[in-house]
Amino acid sequence: MSLVFKHVQSADQVAVYIASAVQEKLRTATPVLWLVPGGSAIAVAATASRLLRESGVPLNNLTVTLTDERYGDVGHPDSNWPQLQAAGFDVPDATLLPVLHGGSLSETVAQFATTLETELNKATFRLGLFGIGADGHTAGMLPHSSAVAETGFAHGYDAGNFTRITMTRPAIALLDEVVVYAVGEEKWPILQQLEADVPVEDQPAQALKQVPIVTIFNDYKGDSI
Repeated sequence: MSLVFKHVQSADQVAVYIASAVQEKLRTATPVLWLVPGGSAIAVAATASRLLRESGVPLNNLTVTLTDERYGDVGHPDSNWPQLQAAGFDVPDATLLPVLHGGSLSETVAQFATTLETELNKATFRLGLFGIGADGHTAGMLPHSSAVAETGFAHGYDAGNFTRITMTRPAIALLDEVVVYAVGEEKWPILQQLEADVPVEDQPAQALKQVPIVTIFNDYKGDSI
């Protein structure tokens, strides 16, 4: 596992990195799966999608789905998917796979798990964009939640403020590369701890260290780009 910290001044620098990584694979007709989050990383995903559109590289071998979602009616205000679209996320000709389809929580989780398993197996390059919270959570996996212990590819649970649906540690382990965007002084202690062996139950972001290449773009430590 390669854990690299990069000090950045803006989200645009992260978007350039992601777009370049995806373009490189798509130029050789490599099937790419790109997982995108909500929260503060929405701006990164939206800008990266614009760069991909402007690149002229065919996007038909690109598949996009979410790392996590907030359960409810399709298009509800707290849903990550419409928030991404509202921010300008758009990749024409790519296959887009939202999580919410109007089914029950159990049906939605089961379908998301099947989607993840199918697309992770189908793709040749699997890239995940993640945020990290000040509490150490990533995707929809909160510390000491039932999601951390889930052995399937997806999990749904009542997290208090939201009913969350999230990919899990086994699904994350199948990624080829992870890009993390985590800025703000409140996250600095978590970034410092990430290099240590903290139990994943205490800091779910530790699960990202299962992936061969992890680049953490932040405003705390690392070489500037």
